[in-house]
Amino acid sequence: MTNSEQTSVPRAAVPSLLRRVAALPYEGLLLLALVLIVSFPIAGLKGMALSGVTHIFYQAYLFIVTAAYFCWQWQKNGQTLPMKTWRFRATDEHGARLTWLRAFVRFLWAMAFFGPACVGILLFFFPQRLSPAITIWFFLPMLATILYARFDREGQFLHDRLARTRLEDAPPPPKRS
Repeated sequence: MTNSEQTSVPRAAVPSLLRRVAALPYEGLLLLALVLIVSFPIAGLKGMALSGVTHIFYQAYLFIVTAAYFCWQWQKNGQTLPMKTWRFRATDEHGARLTWLRAFVRFLWAMAFFGPACVGILLFFFPQRLSPAITIWFFLPMLATILYARFDREGQFLHDRLARTRLEDAPPPPKRS
């Protein structure tokens, strides 16, 4: 028996690509709600123009709030609300709970692949800003990670491979009697 066979533990099943992609709009709606709620205090400041340095601070504020939300959820139990609903969770490559650092690395890689698609969605609502043909290019990183998952040996997204994390099925919650 080799050393790798002795230490190998059975891995949880990987959720289907369809389940993971179906959770994305739900995740987006919750993220939109979060951004709107944390923007209320800023919106209440009369006379504050969101341009120049103020705009940069506002964008950094939104980035920090978003990172804190995802990293806290992934570090706490590996799941955001959509991930709980669709019953899958994020773990490290060995199936253990994510550390804060690993959760943040996963967040950064996920932002690299899904962030441009969020911008693309917004640009569809403002067609005078950019041509719809150009806007489509914002979706390519997201399509790349989804396509990668289709051909990955374990079905993992590219950003999970780069972050050394994985998505796996989560057991259903215990039934209450």
